[in-house]
Amino acid sequence: MPDGTSKSDLYDLLSDLRGDLKAVQEALSDQEPESLLTRSEAADRLRISTRTLDDMADAGEIQPVRIRGRVLYAPETLQAYIRRRAGEGR
Repeated sequence: MPDGTSKSDLYDLLSDLRGDLKAVQEALSDQEPESLLTRSEAADRLRISTRTLDDMADAGEIQPVRIRGRVLYAPETLQAYIRRRAGEGR
């Protein structure tokens, strides 16, 4: 073992790391993901009309989530769209 570290010390360290990892995973799983947005909410976040949002979805610029006939948008999708558009302006 390098620098005088024993196998027992390494197993203890690994055990501690596993415990820390489990605590982080539990903390993350307790967080609720941000809810899906309606067309109106998504349009409001982008400061555009719902018609413009529909046109963007039809053109494939932004991807809605369809659930039993409802058209919803993930906040992450809106953020990704904004980042892409911001990158185009460079």
